[in-house]
Amino acid sequence: MKHQVLIVVATSLLIPFSQAKESAEDSCRSAAQLYADGDLDNALEDARWCVTLMEQEQQAKTNTYFKDEISGYSGSELEQQNAMGMNMVSREYTKGDKRINVTLNSGNSGAAMQAFSALAQFGMQAGAGQKVRIQKRTAMTSVENNNASVSVTLRNGGMLMFESSSASLEEVVAFAKEFPIAEMDESQG
Repeated sequence: MKHQVLIVVATSLLIPFSQAKESAEDSCRSAAQLYADGDLDNALEDARWCVTLMEQEQQAKTNTYFKDEISGYSGSELEQQNAMGMNMVSREYTKGDKRINVTLNSGNSGAAMQAFSALAQFGMQAGAGQKVRIQKRTAMTSVENNNASVSVTLRNGGMLMFESSSASLEEVVAFAKEFPIAEMDESQG
């Protein structure tokens, strides 16, 4: 009998945890209601949580574009870093002895990302690169010390980099053309 009661108690304790995952929509509604009720401190807290949850949803959506396989290349583990409103997602793709690193730099602040993108473009223009179009986006290609790179400026202000020391520039460009750049960029608004 003790074991049955323990199982029932343990099971009932697990239910709230599985239902505890709050959605961004619930958190935003809660913030609006708290604001309407005049509870600004808790409204601000729920509003921050609402934004955090929406950012997590957006990041999870972005991560889906870093496919496990692209053009015969297999993706390694996805890596993510977030700091001061900047997000970086990277994944290495391999095919035989060829490796291509893909890095997305984006941010929560449109103005900050526009400034970052402008600085990156200025740096690329100062080098010996060539402009190309990939999926209707401006990209800059370069080869320096046997490192091939393609930098794609995204419409949302982010920057998508393809880099390799083992694949040729032509191979990196071909890989970039197969990566779902336009889909990812358009999904981010």
